[in-house]
Amino acid sequence: MFCINCGSSAEEGSKFCKNCGSPFPLAPIVASPPGDERESSKKGGGFFSSPAGIALVVIIAIAVLAGVTFGIILLARGNGDNTVDADTVKVWDEYETMLNDNSTNLPKITTDQASLTQAQADLKKTQDRVTALEKALKETGGTEARRNTGKKSTSTRDIKADQMAAALAAYNIYVQKMNELFGTLIGANLLDANVVNKLNQILAELQKLGADVEVLSNKFLADNKNVTTTKVDFPILGVAKTFQADIQNNVTAAQQAEQQRLAAEQAAADQAAAAAEAARQKQAAEQKSQVPRCPICGASDPAVWVEMRGSYKCYNCGYRQEKQ
Repeated sequence: MFCINCGSSAEEGSKFCKNCGSPFPLAPIVASPPGDERESSKKGGGFFSSPAGIALVVIIAIAVLAGVTFGIILLARGNGDNTVDADTVKVWDEYETMLNDNSTNLPKITTDQASLTQAQADLKKTQDRVTALEKALKETGGTEARRNTGKKSTSTRDIKADQMAAALAAYNIYVQKMNELFGTLIGANLLDANVVNKLNQILAELQKLGADVEVLSNKFLADNKNVTTTKVDFPILGVAKTFQADIQNNVTAAQQAEQQRLAAEQAAADQAAAAAEAARQKQAAEQKSQVPRCPICGASDPAVWVEMRGSYKCYNCGYRQEKQ
């Protein structure tokens, strides 16, 4: 390098000229190539070590923290649409208790009129209980939007609330059909084929309705971790077969009783006929013994010894006798 003041040569990197003492200018700043800049970024920490990068990291961290916190709050409150709400679960618990109570106190098929009337009264209480649960579910179950608009949605809360409502409606119809069965039995003539056919028709419908209640209830339980029950299997839902056997036994008993009654009536009629015949024969014999005889020839046949006006005439010998 050379001094720009006196032109003397000097060593590279010298700060002053040894000849005149003038200071050498600072070396110019030269832009480094792209490869060198990337290398420098690696050595110096790059964008995320810069103020802008640090600010971005802080913003992302705050957002993530806020999202996690919000999720925890929703989970703690149980207001997420992906879970069954507590009010719907409460309705299920009451419904399950009712099924258990009805299964413990199963109605009985009988011909006793007082017992049939009492069974109807008990079934009416169950209907009132189901209606109350339907009302509670409508007012509290599912999301607020569902309760206000009545529109279906894809949220788990509303889906499960709708499934619970369907199970309750099916059980209400099921209990009504049972009530119809016991009402038909009151004063029913089990010897009437039309009455028996109607009872069998009700039993067939009852069996189908019970299966529907079971399917809809199990549908509510499916993928539902908010309830402890995993499957519905209550005796009250399968009484159709038991009822059918009981009714058939009563029909058979009525038929046997009727056969015995008819046999007793026939026996009494036969006995009365035999007694009448015996009396007739006795009377005939008595009448025959009282017929007067012809004193001449002894004829007693009414066709021969004929009673005439004021006298008897014997057509065997021609004798005539005046009446005394």
